[in-house]
Amino acid sequence: MTGALKFEWVRIKTIRSSYWMSAMAILFSAGITTILAIFVTSADVDDTDVAQVTTWIVTAGASLPITPVLAAPFYAVMGCMAMGHEYRYGTNKATLTAIPDRIAVLTAKALVLLAWVLVTVIATLLLNLALTALFMDNPTFSSSAWRPVLNYTGYCAGFALAGYGLASVFRNQVGAIVTVLLWPLVAEPILYGIAVGIANASNRGIGRLTNLLPASAGRRSMFDPYNLSVGYGTDINVWGVGASTIVFWLGVIVTVGAGCVLFIKRDA
Repeated sequence: MTGALKFEWVRIKTIRSSYWMSAMAILFSAGITTILAIFVTSADVDDTDVAQVTTWIVTAGASLPITPVLAAPFYAVMGCMAMGHEYRYGTNKATLTAIPDRIAVLTAKALVLLAWVLVTVIATLLLNLALTALFMDNPTFSSSAWRPVLNYTGYCAGFALAGYGLASVFRNQVGAIVTVLLWPLVAEPILYGIAVGIANASNRGIGRLTNLLPASAGRRSMFDPYNLSVGYGTDINVWGVGASTIVFWLGVIVTVGAGCVLFIKRDA
C-alpha cells in the first residue's frame, strides 16, 4: 500500500494538469466571491439573513443555479485524470505490473486525489473568506456557517470521486470528462425542467422526483431556505439537508463502487 501511495503521489504532483485544474478552481471561485462581495450589500438584506448571505459569498454563491459551484467541475476533471491517464497513455498495464494489488491501486488513487482536493478547497475557502472580509460591507461570520462550508467541501470532494469512478467505468478519459460535466450542467437541468413542467401541468407528484438528482441535491444541502436552489416558481416539496446529503453521496458511492468493481474484474 505504501508503494501505491508513493506511486500515485509522484503521478499527481508531476503532471501540469493537477496545478492548472487547482489554480482555475481557486481563481474562478475567488472571482465570483469578489463580484458578489462588491455588489451584495448588507443594507439590502434582512438582519436575520446577513450571516447566511455572508456564508453564501464565502462559498462563491454555491447554492444558486445561476452561479453554480464552478470549482467542482475542475476537481471532477482531476478525478477523471487520476484513472483516465492510465488508459489514455497506456500505462495501466505497467502500473498493474508494478503494483499487482488492484485494490491498493484504487485506494491509493482515491486517497491521494482526496488529499489534493481537500487542500485546494481549504485554500479556496481561506482566500474567499479574506476577500469577503475585504470587499463586503459589514459581513457577519457565524458558527452556523460550518455546515454549508463542510457540505461545500464534501461536494467538491464528491465530484472528484465521481470523475474517478466514471473513468474506471468507461476506461476512457474523454468519455468520463464529458459525462461528469454534462450530467450536472446539462442533463439535470433538462430533467428538472421536464419534471416541473409535468408537475405544473397535471398537479401530480412527479416533481418530487427532482429530489433524486444527485448533483442538485448536493448543492441544495448547503443552504436553507432551499428556494435559493430549487423550487423557484413551483410548489415542489423539497427535501431537507439530511436527505439531500444522502442522495448526493449515494450517487457518488454508486458511481465509485461500479468503477471499482469493473476495474477489479476486467482485464487490464
